[in-house]
Amino acid sequence: MVTLGTKLRNLRTKENLSQSRIADILEVSQNAYHKWESDKSKPSVGNLLKILNHYHVSVQELLDENEKIILSDNTITGDNNIIAGTVPNINIHLSARIKQALLDHDRMIHQMESQYNLLKEISEIL
Repeated sequence: MVTLGTKLRNLRTKENLSQSRIADILEVSQNAYHKWESDKSKPSVGNLLKILNHYHVSVQELLDENEKIILSDNTITGDNNIIAGTVPNINIHLSARIKQALLDHDRMIHQMESQYNLLKEISEIL
């Protein structure tokens, strides 16, 4: 099991960002961000959307304890012996409306990435 906090910490360190810097990027206090990484609190839905946008990850990758996030040369997984069982379970309960909004947002990001890649290919041809 990998917690949200563990995933956030790994995503941040992969980009060589300090907690203070990522907090500035996400427009939250460093203390709030620290609490997210240490699993002492959870980000609001609005802040979850900012995190998804910044790291370009899906809702499922970020919130599902058993979902993997691929970070180029390493993978965070629920079977990671270093952290498995050492961090308490985090439960995030979202209403159906909020879950749907997050899924819609995730689909929109993927569509935009596809459009960007298509435009990039077209510009290379021209």
